[in-house]
Amino acid sequence: HEFSEKPSLILTYFGFMATVFVTTSLLTWLPSYFERMYDIAPKAAGTKASLVMLLAIIGAPLGGFLADRWRRRKLNARLVLPGITSLVAAVICFFAFVVFRDQLQYVFLLLVGVTVTMFIPAAGAVTQDLVHPGLRATSYAIAVVIQNLLGASLGPIVIGAISDRTDIQTALSILPLFLVLASVLFLVGSLFYKKDIQKVEKVDLE
Repeated sequence: HEFSEKPSLILTYFGFMATVFVTTSLLTWLPSYFERMYDIAPKAAGTKASLVMLLAIIGAPLGGFLADRWRRRKLNARLVLPGITSLVAAVICFFAFVVFRDQLQYVFLLLVGVTVTMFIPAAGAVTQDLVHPGLRATSYAIAVVIQNLLGASLGPIVIGAISDRTDIQTALSILPLFLVLASVLFLVGSLFYKKDIQKVEKVDLE
């Protein structure tokens, strides 16, 4: 019951999954996208793609900072913020792959690199907030298994299969839908957070 009776915890695990589906797909297929759409060399395409995902070094700490500040006033901020940032990332990702091309597209992809990773510290903290201190490692392990089994493993395969049946442009254009799914999961989870955190056994840590 430590896990199964806390909806916000379960929804957080699957929010992780949906977002990791997107980040792993981008890591895998963005270089090929640049090669095919812009006819640039593999090395240059790899560099352009790497810079997009490297911006996690800005997005993740920024998301953690904002969530910690907001949580002083709003208890469930650690799920509301990932819900908001995932939705923002979805909109930016849509504009990047569906609306814009060339330099403006790349600017939006860089913004995706920042916003798509802002959920990580807050959602990671939720996996620790909502369980007995003795089960925190187990909780994070469950998050890692779910995100890798259903997100990181399936993402590149699904996007590759869609690309084979259509084209890489169409395949990557569906990624915003998974970010919308992540946003919904986090935001719905936030509705249960206050009740769920009250279920956690209070333990004095030495």
